[in-house]
Amino acid sequence: MKIGIPIAGLALIFLAFSAWIRPSVDRKNILTARVEKGTVEETISASGTVVPSFEQSVSSPTETRVLSIRKRPGERVKQGESVLDLDRSESKLTLDKVEKECALKANQRTQLRLDMERTLRDLKGQLNIKNLRLQYLRSKTSQSEKLLELGAISKDQMDQARLEEHIATIEKEELEQSVETTTKSLENQLSSLTTEVTTLEKERTDAARQFELLACKADRNGVVTWVNEQIGTSVHRGEVVARIADLGSYNVDATLSDIHASRVYVGMPANVRINDVHLPAKILTVYPTIENGVAKVTLALPDSAHRILRPSQRVDVFLVVSRKENTLRVRKGPFVNGNGRQDVFVIRGTTAYREAVIIGVTSFDNVSIDEGLNEGDEVIISDMNDFKQQAQIKVH
Repeated sequence: MKIGIPIAGLALIFLAFSAWIRPSVDRKNILTARVEKGTVEETISASGTVVPSFEQSVSSPTETRVLSIRKRPGERVKQGESVLDLDRSESKLTLDKVEKECALKANQRTQLRLDMERTLRDLKGQLNIKNLRLQYLRSKTSQSEKLLELGAISKDQMDQARLEEHIATIEKEELEQSVETTTKSLENQLSSLTTEVTTLEKERTDAARQFELLACKADRNGVVTWVNEQIGTSVHRGEVVARIADLGSYNVDATLSDIHASRVYVGMPANVRINDVHLPAKILTVYPTIENGVAKVTLALPDSAHRILRPSQRVDVFLVVSRKENTLRVRKGPFVNGNGRQDVFVIRGTTAYREAVIIGVTSFDNVSIDEGLNEGDEVIISDMNDFKQQAQIKVH
């Protein structure tokens, strides 16, 4: 009794002191999450900017100068409206000149066609006469042969009839050759004029197109994003003088590290996050060049006219590399460091127990649990590096 009672007292004091000094955490100072079943997507993070899906660049088709500004940046413009006026006087003179030349050549072609029809008609009329005369002479020769057999005419008269028939045959053949030659010559002249008219019509169409382009009209409804406002300045051929954006539809230009460039492809699914709104997307274009270690892609949004979209808006982009359906997952937090085997703390009652788990796919919001936890387990997702040597932690 003298020995046992003091030892038992010391043991109780030691146990009480051990319980008092056991590591503990306050629930107010930690974040927890429940293990649930759902979808986890492995993603690549990228930075994105909302851009209009269509932007018209208005350029000058020829050397000219700026006369006046009709629409300032930020103003809306309707399809067919002019953004600014360029000097079109020289282009107008060129168009008028080409139109006159085209009309002149067209008249020449019409006149040649009429002359051709008249000439061929005359030649064919002469040929018909030659054919009738030849038929008459052939009939006369046949009669002369019968009369010669009866002795009614001399052999010289018979030879004369045959000679006349032979001369008529030669004259007919020469006239047929003349008709053929004249037809080919006139057709060549007509073809040459037709080619000239076609060339001039193309020049007229090009001149009219240039004259129309100098009006600097919008192809569709939109907003002017930039315009050359320096009135009187010279503008070179092909120089952009205005830009018009369609703010009814948007894409997203995204940049990412070049170490992920080999993993992205056209059609790759993605998520665009704007504040708390998630918009599905797909990669529309993968640019082949990499600058300063940065790769660039363009994403198409199915809901390209979403009310939250604004031009030049900064957004978060997550390119979906892989996807796991109906898997155990828990909300992402500082408690994990990449994937693979690692220790986490699971709360059961008032105690958090250290458990070995295998972390699989990591997305922006969640991580998949391949092994070590069950659905419904409560996991501490805060940073627990200070307790990594402890097997248990008291939670109060």
